[in-house]
Order: sequence, then C-alpha cells, then structure tokens
Amino acid sequence: MSHFVKLTTLGEDGSYTRTWIEQTTIKELSQNGTTQAGDNAGTCVFVDGTIIDLCAFNETLDTLN
Repeated sequence: MSHFVKLTTLGEDGSYTRTWIEQTTIKELSQNGTTQAGDNAGTCVFVDGTIIDLCAFNETLDTLN
C-alpha cells in the first residue's frame, strides 16, 4: 500500500486546497527558516521538477509519519 502525504496550497482567491499525493512523487520538502517558518509555509519539489508553495508545512510533515 502506498503512503500518501497531504499537501495544502493557497489559491489566488485565498482558498485552501488539500491534496493527498503519493509520497514517491515528492523529491524534496523544504522550509526557509527566515522567510517561511513564521507563516508555516514551505516548498515541495516533485520528481518531475514541478515546484509548489505549501501553506501548512507542519501539517505536511505530520502526514509523513
């Protein structure tokens, strides 16, 4: 059974989108301690090179457990 990770992004209209993504499609999760940590934001890089901004970084990490 695959392990899925919940990614939360913020739309241009201010709405939140929560998507469950298969863990193997993610190359890297990162958070800049200076510019993103205070807002609980982060960045997700997929194995295909796509990069998205996350607005619930800690929640994303929790789903990795």
